[in-house]
Amino acid sequence: TCPPQFEVSFRTSCYSFNMTLKGNFYQAEAHCESMGARLVAVDDEEEHTFIRQYIMADEACSATSWFTAATKASEGTWLLSGWGDIPAPFTAWAPGEPNNIGGNQDCVRYYKATKLFDDIQCSDSFNFICETEAT
Repeated sequence: TCPPQFEVSFRTSCYSFNMTLKGNFYQAEAHCESMGARLVAVDDEEEHTFIRQYIMADEACSATSWFTAATKASEGTWLLSGWGDIPAPFTAWAPGEPNNIGGNQDCVRYYKATKLFDDIQCSDSFNFICETEAT
């Protein structure tokens, strides 16, 4: 079962799609932590498809949401912040991404228009998705 704030479940995880709240990466991460959760980590294509379908079906969802594969250890290496800083097991980059425009795109967002990942500045403000384990 999922905690009350987590309206959707998939496999062994529960998700809270915070589409009325916006924050930069660090604010989003802190909000998820205050709920006993973390920013969502996409493990594989199946989970990516599940999240994509949910976001695309919800008119309230904005154009972008934060993902947690957001700490860039070095160019081309993305770690799961809040999940023990392990390498991101799955990425679905849009064509030409990650491109690190300006040299400071160290976070990852889901871009609704392409349905794929995009590197972005951590200071930009987006909606976000929190994930916790089902009990």
